[in-house]
Amino acid sequence: MKILHSKIIGSGNNHIIILHGLLGMGDNWKSVANKLSNDKSFCVHLIDQRNHGKSFHSEKINYDLMVDDLHNYLKHNSIEKCFLVGHSMGGKTAINFSMTHAEYLHKLIIVDIAPKKYEPKFNYLFQALQSLNLGNCSSRKEIEVELTKNVKEESLVFFLLKNIGRDSNNKFFFKANINVLHQNLIVLMEKLIIEDKILIDTIFLKGEKSAYINENDVILIKDRFPNSQIISIPNSGHWVHAENPEYFNMKLLQILKN
Repeated sequence: MKILHSKIIGSGNNHIIILHGLLGMGDNWKSVANKLSNDKSFCVHLIDQRNHGKSFHSEKINYDLMVDDLHNYLKHNSIEKCFLVGHSMGGKTAINFSMTHAEYLHKLIIVDIAPKKYEPKFNYLFQALQSLNLGNCSSRKEIEVELTKNVKEESLVFFLLKNIGRDSNNKFFFKANINVLHQNLIVLMEKLIIEDKILIDTIFLKGEKSAYINENDVILIKDRFPNSQIISIPNSGHWVHAENPEYFNMKLLQILKN
């Protein structure tokens, strides 16, 4: 059985599991974890989901498998209860987990995603990465210049660069399993089927400027998650935790402590 890679920050008895989004990794949430760990009661687990970061690569990826991965991780680390935080793709994993393993959860915190189908609009990001010839690149600056030819948003370029590491021979490589993720993009963007209402306390944190949760989604959320609330984070888009970190961290801490 393969266990997901994680970075664990803090040593308290209240375990917080954070699941990143597509092409992300636990490290994207390190500043959030550092803030949370100032409270000595918390222990924050920054997970790399399969085919991401330092976790194992697999030819298969879907939400059922990612739920199994998380379940195995909790059992491996003897965690009986946790607060589960999931952003984007990680939010869908978290929702799926709550359907089958609610007994593990104190609270469910979903960041800027709804359990609906999304259009696979990130094809161009994968194409930008796949167009790189890492073997011919001698510096990260060179890779950055290549990426900016296809990706105009500076923040997304730096986000993508985090997926590129150096091996023991100083050669560049992709940390994420780019091809498998791209092949399964439609699967990862698909609607989640929620047959029974999810009764766990659930908080949705949405970016004020993000279109990922709209008015129709609010109706769906209120129906499927009767014990939920939706909180808007001002001055932020989809990457809520990075775009307004101070407000996001304050709200997250309130939710965890309440």
